[in-house]
Amino acid sequence: MYCEFFGFHEKPFNVTPDTRYLYLSPLHQGVLDTLRYGIHERKGFMLLTGEVGTGKTLSLRALLNELGDTVETSLILNPQLSRLELIKTINRDFGKDLKRNSFKEQIDCLNQFVLQSGNEGRNALVIIDEAQNLSMEALEMTRLLSNLETETHKLLQILLVGQPELYGKLATQEMRQLRQRIQIHCQLRPLDLDQTEHYITFRIQKAGPDSRVAFEKSAVARIFHRSKGTPRLINTLCDFCLVASYLKGSRVITRSLVDEAFHETPEYTIAL
Repeated sequence: MYCEFFGFHEKPFNVTPDTRYLYLSPLHQGVLDTLRYGIHERKGFMLLTGEVGTGKTLSLRALLNELGDTVETSLILNPQLSRLELIKTINRDFGKDLKRNSFKEQIDCLNQFVLQSGNEGRNALVIIDEAQNLSMEALEMTRLLSNLETETHKLLQILLVGQPELYGKLATQEMRQLRQRIQIHCQLRPLDLDQTEHYITFRIQKAGPDSRVAFEKSAVARIFHRSKGTPRLINTLCDFCLVASYLKGSRVITRSLVDEAFHETPEYTIAL
């Protein structure tokens, strides 16, 4: 609706995880660098946590895009699976669709696959997104999978990605063995004020290098205050700001416009 008015090729603040719009703050860059290192060094268990909307899924997609064909990957997006369903899904992702309901046979199939991959110089990586939703049974099963190893290195790497609620599950007495195996832990936090400004500018320039819109400093500060630096909330609020500005026929985003737009966002209206 407003793209032509502002000179955008596309909407700059979509909330869908598009890797072209990944803003690499120092923290996000550090997280990606650390995970790359962990995968290269065949670290067994890795953990990535962050609040809702901080960019975990987008960072994962960027990581997957650059791994290349030396890493076999299984990406679990819906972890609300039984132990058997989880191992079958992992095998299917690796191209081993074993239609058996024997847990042992499924494990043997996975073990054979990771052994072959290791012998051919390839890593095998399982990424479980929204891992805070794993049942305790399935979470314990991931620990058992980490036992797939040789005398010198892990054959299967597991990256758990989740919200801070995941800490609660890992902190339990029954999860102490899994907790002790986590070799890398990265945490994504919200952006600070300067990063919020750079984030907004980055996305605007990506959507239209010659776009005609300006965010006043006070407006950026207000966006940061209202969103608390959470990228997904920044996107939602900025999109509402652009709609409101377009309807007024203005190309300048002011502080008062941010407040007006904020009161129309779901984040505000749901809280009422």
